[in-house]
Amino acid sequence: MSEHESVRKLLALAAAGALEFEDVRRVEQHAQACDDCRRELETWSRYARALRQLPQPSLPAGLLERARDRILQENGAATSDQANAVLLGAIVVFGWVSAPALWVLVHGVTGGTVNIQGMSLVSLLSWSLLSAVLTWTTAAASAMALVRRSERRSIL
Repeated sequence: MSEHESVRKLLALAAAGALEFEDVRRVEQHAQACDDCRRELETWSRYARALRQLPQPSLPAGLLERARDRILQENGAATSDQANAVLLGAIVVFGWVSAPALWVLVHGVTGGTVNIQGMSLVSLLSWSLLSAVLTWTTAAASAMALVRRSERRSIL
């Protein structure tokens, strides 16, 4: 890209006062030597002066406060969602860790002789299946409770 083309792209920004000092100096030096760029810079400068003279729109009353409150509310909801996810993960981990620990305890206390309708509840397979069902049921119930709580919070 030639110097003329690169300066031409900066003319509107120079007129608006949005360039660094070195770029403004570069544009002005080029505009002194190039009639086309000087005319375009003058046109952009007139536009910029006219825009500065227009009345500035005012913010509606309370807009800033409402926007700040909304941002804080969204951040609070995201933080709460993260806390809910961590809590749910902790419940699942606790269920999976406590099931084998409880099996060892029950097996040791009863000597492995807890039978219901001919099925040993202390055998590793039946205990694993039962604890898996209970763990996932507890996790599902916890997830539903967290969803209901967040739905209630979002309504408020």
